[in-house]
Amino acid sequence: MNSMSTLERPSSAPTQPDDGGPRGPSIWARLGGFSFRHRRPVLAAWITVFVATFMAVGVIGASSDSSFESPDSESAKGFDILATNFGAAGSFISGSIVFEAAAGIDDPAVAQAMTALFAEVTEFEEVTVESPYAPDGAERGLIAPPTDGGSPTIAFARLGFTQDTAELRASELGAENLELAEDPAALVEGVDASQLEAAGLNIEIGGSALAEFEPPESELIGIAFAIVILIVAFGSVLAMGLPISVALFGVGIGVGTIQLLTNVISIPSFATQLGAMIGLGVGIDYALFIVTRYREGTRAGLDPERATIVAIDTAGRAVVFAGFTVVISLLGMFVMNLSFINGLATGAALTVAVTMVASITLLPALIGFAQGRVEVTRWRGLIMAGGAAFAFLGVGIGLPIFGAVGVVVLIATLILSFFIPGLREQVPQREEKPLRETWSYRWSRFVQRRPWPMAIGVSLFLLVLSLPVLGLRLGFGDESTFAEGTTTRDAYELIAEGFGPGTNGPLLLVAES
Repeated sequence: MNSMSTLERPSSAPTQPDDGGPRGPSIWARLGGFSFRHRRPVLAAWITVFVATFMAVGVIGASSDSSFESPDSESAKGFDILATNFGAAGSFISGSIVFEAAAGIDDPAVAQAMTALFAEVTEFEEVTVESPYAPDGAERGLIAPPTDGGSPTIAFARLGFTQDTAELRASELGAENLELAEDPAALVEGVDASQLEAAGLNIEIGGSALAEFEPPESELIGIAFAIVILIVAFGSVLAMGLPISVALFGVGIGVGTIQLLTNVISIPSFATQLGAMIGLGVGIDYALFIVTRYREGTRAGLDPERATIVAIDTAGRAVVFAGFTVVISLLGMFVMNLSFINGLATGAALTVAVTMVASITLLPALIGFAQGRVEVTRWRGLIMAGGAAFAFLGVGIGLPIFGAVGVVVLIATLILSFFIPGLREQVPQREEKPLRETWSYRWSRFVQRRPWPMAIGVSLFLLVLSLPVLGLRLGFGDESTFAEGTTTRDAYELIAEGFGPGTNGPLLLVAES
């Protein structure tokens, strides 16, 4: 199959797929034709795999172990020494209970309530507590020195965790500690909430490991914008839905498989989010190539099956090549020899591989169901797509009311379309310009006529955009990056206020003699 666009061929001589000469059709042509003709079994197989994956996750579960081990490093040796000699001090997970009392931390009601709270927290078998009310609390740096010479008003208890405490368990402990801290008066007799309120007691739970785990919803925002952009680009709701459907299938199976793999290898908890973001990007991208080539074929006079074969035999080849390139690149992170990096690479590569296979098997099957209707858009479909995009955006930005409005619009439009004929009417199709009159064609010729000025100008522009890299400082985010108003952020600021800069980021020195 030569690479000339089918739009440049006259409709009387439609493009034919490469038949491979005497060897017969290529494997890609046969795969596309098979998936198109056997669309029902292919779709059923993908649905079965999708459902089976998440049923397996529900039965087997996912491991919560996502330790960040760094073998053969000085930091790892230091933590090993701490773990051997100081128990919980060797854990990578730590936290604190920070409290402030305007009447002073030595106020009898405050002291009784906080001591009872620390005793309750100690009941968790994974947790040890260093209380500021211990005889050496001040020497351990757990009580902030008063600024006016009076009674100290800020202190904190240092929480230690056993080495086998998983991140998800630490997050659960943080939520339980916060629940206890909301009503410390209930933990001790003789002290009521009004006394603590009068003393100005404020309790916060510090430590990123104890923070509530809130998975990012950027994927949903991406889907919302993808719906709008693809509709504008394609001018068809069904053509928009094909790439997104393929991407969701691939990402769903990939993420489910990542969760199953956590029982076998160490995979960080955020590997699913990384895999989902990469999978959505490449999934929509790959399917977009194939759908675009399919539409070119049908507009050049090919029947739907032949156009599908051509699309898989041309764009499908590029998708396979691009997919394997991404997979190999991601697996290259194994050379770092860090277990959590290996887990990230495995999860992302697996999601990309599944999405790639979906693009060249599931997509032809879905095209087989749609066929000529890919070019048809009805008003109800357009409005429902807008409602779906609004729903995804609302959930993604954390405004459920917007998501609910989008769902209501989607359902209401579907119901009303049975009673309002206008909603079932076809949206007028955009008039297709000849190839040489399109903006993309004119721009490509403009660039090709000025190769050196364009190359130099774009390179300079990219270099200017890259200037901030010169001032880039690498590091891990701490509790100061949490949203304002969260207990984690408030605890960080209380410690900084009472103990000064650097207290939130201590440097541990370990020595053996």
